[in-house]
Amino acid sequence: MTVQGRRTTRLVALALATGTLAAAGAGTASAAPARTPQLSASGSASALEITINLPTGVSLPGLGSTITQRIALTDGTVTTSGATDALTHALLGQGATPVLSQLLSGGTTASLTGKTEDTSAAGPAIDQAGLKLALLPLLSKVADPAKTVNGTLAHSSSGIARLAVTGDLLPAQLDAVTAPVQAALAPALDTVDQTAGQATATVAQTVTTAIDTLNGALAATPAGSTTAPLTDTAKAAVTDAVAALDATLTGLTDTVKNLGDATSLVSLNAVSSDSAILRKGDAVTSTVANTIDSLDVLGGLVSVEGITSRASATAGGAPGTGKADFVAPVLNVKVADGALGFRIDSAGATLTGLATDALPAALKPVVQNALGSVNGLLSQVAGIDVAYGKGVTSVAKDGTSAASEVSATTLTINPAGLAALMPAGKKFLTVSLVPAKAVASSRVVAAAPAALPVAAPQALPRTGGDLPLTGAVATGLLGLALVVRRRRSTVSA
Repeated sequence: MTVQGRRTTRLVALALATGTLAAAGAGTASAAPARTPQLSASGSASALEITINLPTGVSLPGLGSTITQRIALTDGTVTTSGATDALTHALLGQGATPVLSQLLSGGTTASLTGKTEDTSAAGPAIDQAGLKLALLPLLSKVADPAKTVNGTLAHSSSGIARLAVTGDLLPAQLDAVTAPVQAALAPALDTVDQTAGQATATVAQTVTTAIDTLNGALAATPAGSTTAPLTDTAKAAVTDAVAALDATLTGLTDTVKNLGDATSLVSLNAVSSDSAILRKGDAVTSTVANTIDSLDVLGGLVSVEGITSRASATAGGAPGTGKADFVAPVLNVKVADGALGFRIDSAGATLTGLATDALPAALKPVVQNALGSVNGLLSQVAGIDVAYGKGVTSVAKDGTSAASEVSATTLTINPAGLAALMPAGKKFLTVSLVPAKAVASSRVVAAAPAALPVAAPQALPRTGGDLPLTGAVATGLLGLALVVRRRRSTVSA
């Protein structure tokens, strides 16, 4: 036996004798640091706020002489920083107008500390003196943002299918509003307008003359005429101009008639607001949107279609993950049943409809003069003013925060003839349209490492009896080692 072998045998024997041979225990260790996103997000939107002022001395039963109402509101908030929470609301409306405010007082709420989902059915349509109303269902829903790694954390939606402030059962009140506007518009459609004792061409006559001139240009060129015949492109442009001016004249005439037959002061169709907060891993996104399908004033004197807004913000907690965008409203406005149309967006107001670029040079002034007379009349009669609300965004370079906001666009309609009958400082109709705001934040932090439990050294289980017996075994092993040594010595000799 080698010297090393003899030493090992003695140590093993000694360890067995004393019971001190121990298994190697685990030392102090820690888990890999956990990544925990601290998320927060919010969103708020409202489709519109409308204010209607009636002429002095005029009021609607249950509504009064001033109607102010916000319609279709949603909001939501989510956080995992500190106390985890999620909360969202959907409201049909807010206001202090009797009857209307009560009808639009419904709402739903969802939260982690209460109902996580709340809904409200649309209910029956309402038709009464001065008011027609049809609602859309309400929804509010939340999920635990700490446990939902991918999915919707908060969602709410609100809206109405139709709202009309009417006068079909209140003809005296409605006539008090429409008659002054009709009186301001009707003379422009007479054959002759007497001004300061002189006969001057009316808007209708100017348009009719332009149509006759265009039709004359379309006629075949007489034999021997020095006038060059129209090209096919020019003929098409002139034909389009005739059709457009015909529609304009019809729109003017129908508007005067509609004012006399109008059954509503203001009507709204398909108004909705929606708010949603979603999580995808470390990223959280807040998105809000508003939609108004159409707004109609005084039976088509002024109508606005397809109004939308949207704001969205995303934060992912790392560079390059933040983003924000928006869709600002575009107002497609029609006046006098489409006799005048224009588009309002961030670039300003642009007339829509007839283009004169392809017309022959000699006919352009004819059409432009006719359109100018219509535009001038209707701009004055309709009394339209727009303060456009633009969108803004901000995004942190490190991706920890983002925000997007679309300010309200304010549309004011104060028709000529009616303005003089209003209470001091009041205008007939003011509509604040589709404001929206979204904010998101995500900060990914490393949680404090959790120390694993340290295992205390454990002695190997004893296989023998008590210490005296173990000592005897150890003595025997030592003796065995001596015998082996002697035998090896003998052999060597």
